[in-house]
Amino acid sequence: MLITGFMLTFYKTSPAIVFWQFFNQSFNSVVNYTNRSGDKPITNTDLMKSYAVATTAATATALGLKAAVSKLPAIMARFVPFAAVAGANCINLPFMRWNEIRDGIAVFDKDGKRVGESSQAAKNAITQVVLSRIGMAVPGMN
Repeated sequence: MLITGFMLTFYKTSPAIVFWQFFNQSFNSVVNYTNRSGDKPITNTDLMKSYAVATTAATATALGLKAAVSKLPAIMARFVPFAAVAGANCINLPFMRWNEIRDGIAVFDKDGKRVGESSQAAKNAITQVVLSRIGMAVPGMN
């Protein structure tokens, strides 16, 4: 919530957008990494690539949205932080959890016995997490 408050307060200039979006997405990257599923390790190279792509793409999204709304009524600018956070979650989470999409996550039967791994289960889980993160941002960003 603290990051959200700063974003809403200081989200007016391009340098401020870059700083706060990068800061927010760095925080989100840590959360996404620590909450990943599965027991497979991620290499430092894969982790750094995912982090770089996620934070850069999310920051570029925020700047692009700011430029896009500059031609629209001023009230539209109020939605840029939320739209940037929502868009960034759609980018950051899949990149930080790319190994799950690529390699799959463990799938268990009703008795808790591991029956295999599924990339589709990973995609479904990541989609649900993205939607819930966007939903969690709604009250604080509007």
